[in-house]
Amino acid sequence: MDFFINFIVIALFIFPFITLIHELGHAFFLKLSGGKLLELSIGNGEVLWNYKLFYLRVAYFAGGHVVAKDIEALGKFQRTLFYLGGVLFNLVSAVILDLATGFELGVFRNYLDSFIFVSYLIVLINLLPITTIVGDTDGKQLVHLYREPKVEE
Repeated sequence: MDFFINFIVIALFIFPFITLIHELGHAFFLKLSGGKLLELSIGNGEVLWNYKLFYLRVAYFAGGHVVAKDIEALGKFQRTLFYLGGVLFNLVSAVILDLATGFELGVFRNYLDSFIFVSYLIVLINLLPITTIVGDTDGKQLVHLYREPKVEE
C-alpha cells in the first residue's frame, strides 16, 4: 500500500513540480538571451487553467514545454543555453537539496529524497538525444542545433 501511495504522490505532485522547475529554466535562459516567451505549459492536452503565459494542461503530470517566439533568431550559444536551461535548473535544485539533506542514493526516507532522485533522473533522460511520447528531449534538440547546416549570408 505504501508503494501505491508513494507512486501517486510522486506522479501527481512531485513530478509536475520538477517539470515546473525544468520549464522555468528554459524560460529563464530564453529571457536572458533576449527571446520572447509565448507560453510555459505544464502537462499536455487541453488547457485546464491558465494565467497570462502560464498554462496548466489536463495531463499535468505528463511533461511540459516552453513556446518561444522566433527561437531561430537567437544565436547558437543562446539556443544552447535555452535547451540546457531546464536540465541546469533541475540539476542545481537537486544538488542543493542533496547537499543540504545528505541524500543517500537508493534510500527513500521521505518525499524530499524522491524529489532529488527524480530530478537527477529527469536530467539524465533530458540529455539523451531521443524522441519521447511528448516530443524531442533537450539532448535531441541540441543534436539538431549542431547538425543543422550553416547558412551563409
